[in-house]
Amino acid sequence: MTTADVRRGGTPVYLTLRMKPPWVFIDEIRRFVESFCACAGTTDNREAQLALAVHELMQNAVPNSHDDDVELTLEVEPEADRVAVAVTNRCTEAEYHALEERVARMNGEPDALRHYLQAMHDTPTAQRGGLGLARVRFEAQLELSVSRAGGRMTVHASGRLRPAPLQTSGGSR
Repeated sequence: MTTADVRRGGTPVYLTLRMKPPWVFIDEIRRFVESFCACAGTTDNREAQLALAVHELMQNAVPNSHDDDVELTLEVEPEADRVAVAVTNRCTEAEYHALEERVARMNGEPDALRHYLQAMHDTPTAQRGGLGLARVRFEAQLELSVSRAGGRMTVHASGRLRPAPLQTSGGSR
């Protein structure tokens, strides 16, 4: 099957990756996902948005994986106008509940841009991290949820493959 066949027929494509967590591969995974999405028939901007989402979720998972495998699943379903990303890593119960609460707070704000701007305001500039999930929700236009099974947590990010143009205070993006 060729790239043209995938684009024309709307054939769903899936990527699954499992890795031991060295940081050095995260940027390479981002580039690979962008290329994978191009072959799956997404638009240039959507390729970058999905690569950003994977990058941010992997950056969160790798340092919190307790030196266990991190799993990435990416599903692109052109005919259903759907995309889903799932990143799974080992976690403690406390880590899961902290993230579950954070995602619930974030989803409690219906305006993703407002939440993102508030997160930028609340995160000290000297502190690394704290904005990744908000970036995924706003910039990649994906809804977030979290689940846990067998001592492993999965962050799910899903949405439309072809979302409406991103609306910002200065117009659309």
